[in-house]
Amino acid sequence: MSADAQSLLEKYKNDNEVASTITDVNQKVLGMQKPDWSRYQETSQYASLLSNLQPSAGGKSNQVGFSEQSVKACMAAICIKDDAAPLQYILTVLYDMVREDGSCYGIFEEALKNGSSDGICKSLLAPLQKQSSSNADLSYVADKAAWLLSAIISHSPRYFSEDDVKNFLSALLTGSSCSELAVLEAVTNLLKAEGFRALVWSQQAVPSIVFKVEPKTTPAPIMYKSVFAIWMVSFDPTLMKSLQSNKVIQKIKAILVHSRTEKVVRLCLTVLKNFLAQKAACQAICEDIVEEGLLDAVQQLEYEKWRDTELYDDIRELVQLISNEVKELSNFDRYMNELESGVLTWGFIHSSKFFGENVMKFETGEFKAVKLLAKLLSSDNTTTLSVACHDIGEFVSLHPSGKKQVSRLGVKERVMELMGSTDQDKKEVRREALLCCQKIMLNKWQDVATVEKK
Repeated sequence: MSADAQSLLEKYKNDNEVASTITDVNQKVLGMQKPDWSRYQETSQYASLLSNLQPSAGGKSNQVGFSEQSVKACMAAICIKDDAAPLQYILTVLYDMVREDGSCYGIFEEALKNGSSDGICKSLLAPLQKQSSSNADLSYVADKAAWLLSAIISHSPRYFSEDDVKNFLSALLTGSSCSELAVLEAVTNLLKAEGFRALVWSQQAVPSIVFKVEPKTTPAPIMYKSVFAIWMVSFDPTLMKSLQSNKVIQKIKAILVHSRTEKVVRLCLTVLKNFLAQKAACQAICEDIVEEGLLDAVQQLEYEKWRDTELYDDIRELVQLISNEVKELSNFDRYMNELESGVLTWGFIHSSKFFGENVMKFETGEFKAVKLLAKLLSSDNTTTLSVACHDIGEFVSLHPSGKKQVSRLGVKERVMELMGSTDQDKKEVRREALLCCQKIMLNKWQDVATVEKK
């Protein structure tokens, strides 16, 4: 990941700290008496070390004296069976501590360096495998364990194998006790590890949970995590095709239209900027940004009231970037290239806006574009036929001599043939042919009316 991306991660640090949905359990833990570690077989030998740890705001009091041996003691505490309280206690301690001070990951790395990866994985995976999502106490433990293990892997990926990550994902995604938000948080943490990003994304359930977000109904924390996951994936050029097949731009547009949570909107803008900055690697996605009307959606954001004034600068910057993309993608040369390819597909260069801006360029090369469209009316591809009929109709409607040009090429007769087609797969073709024929005839009637007036 680039230095710019790292600085953005720092910018989003506070937004990334989404509180557990089981807040009542968290409050209970903060008010809990310190466990008697000596009474548990798993922790009796570490009782003095563990007694120095306690939940506190920010976890600051636990950082002094925390060592590699403390890591072993905590992993032993997580292995306590049939009593959720000490697990809740110690996981809250670790969760708060590492989020308050990222340098604490260095202590975990020392433990990993000395061969503790198996022990850490085994200890933190165990709570995920207790399938009782209806139990708030167990869900709290599973959520914290999943977050901690995924965060440790993302900070020290070289001490974990692909099998470690696969085993973790298997436990996380197949009936674990974790909440929906916790699953997304863990997946997002893993996606931060560049070396594991493609592996994580290749698990079928991962894109599914990321893209199932519904902008109208999904809670903001879950929506934020989903966009954050997309942002992480957007740094890998090899995964762009997967993002497009999951209709990433349509999803982001829907979020921008419906969400007014600042951190969600700001992150959506960041994702779009990242795509545009990597245009060479994601040409198709950049085209989707134009063709899905993201320019209008982003422009509308400037009229909203945002507490963060910097967000207005982000919006204006992105509006300019998308505007430049619109100008480039609406280039008439691109339209001619598509005509010459013999295959047409729906998109921005077949919109009314494009024809309004470029219709006079159809005169180029003695109306070469019109001749190519007429030729494409004999295509075997139903989409090509539909688009060709649509474009001819737009040309006839907007160009002063449009009717004359299509008449010279015998276009109307072929369009009428398509309009009368009985093929089951040509419903769209018949519709576009009908609309095209109406536009040709409308121009004819307008000409007759003009002559009669004279």
